[in-house]
Amino acid sequence: MRPVALYPDAELVALTWLRAALADRSEPYAAGVTVGTTFPPGQTPGRYVRLRRLGGVELHQVADNPRLQAQVWYSTGSPGDEMDRQALAQLVWALLRGIQGQDVTVLGWPRPVTCYRVATFAGPTPVPDPADSSRLITQLTVEVGMRGRPA
Repeated sequence: MRPVALYPDAELVALTWLRAALADRSEPYAAGVTVGTTFPPGQTPGRYVRLRRLGGVELHQVADNPRLQAQVWYSTGSPGDEMDRQALAQLVWALLRGIQGQDVTVLGWPRPVTCYRVATFAGPTPVPDPADSSRLITQLTVEVGMRGRPA
């Protein structure tokens, strides 16, 4: 029988990394940003980054390559919201690329998750808000190589 591996929850790894990385930033548009995987239906978030796994493939017996999408909302009622949303999306993109070479400790995983490769699948792009098509959000997609562990 071929050896198999278990892989960490890629959304949780990226969420853990991004929350900590944003908390260390001093840019005003990064203050008060919530990072999560879901938000209550029918609500439009103010400053929010939603991370979702869109797929990805196993690279080899011990490496997963999840494709992760980040969607960025930024609404404070200020005329600069669009510019701040784009700036936040660029920062999120940079921080996600910065996970390369890092070991991320996540709840429920027995050891730090090694993230050894990051590739951009789609850079920051304004798109209609899925909850309100009259508004724009910015989304981007990266692939992050993550080390698994023996099953």
